[in-house]
Amino acid sequence: MRVEKSNFSIVRMVRLLHVSRSGYYAWLDRLPSKRAIRREVVKAKVGWFHGDSDEVYGSPRILAECQIASGSITVVDAALRSASSTSSVRM
Repeated sequence: MRVEKSNFSIVRMVRLLHVSRSGYYAWLDRLPSKRAIRREVVKAKVGWFHGDSDEVYGSPRILAECQIASGSITVVDAALRSASSTSSVRM
């Protein structure tokens, strides 16, 4: 909505998206959740380990190497996918 604010009014966008104006403005001022902050930290660690391994390591090995606090391979896998990183096999 922030991007389209110059093209459309807030009133029109909230009506089309079926959200309240007060809810939209409350969302603007909201701080990121603990989960969102943790995801960003995991994403940064995963990105560093993936790059440090010459982009060869996949999510199981990255999880084992960096001992991420979440302890979940799905979190590491999601961080790899969101960074559009894939491991490559070299022969």
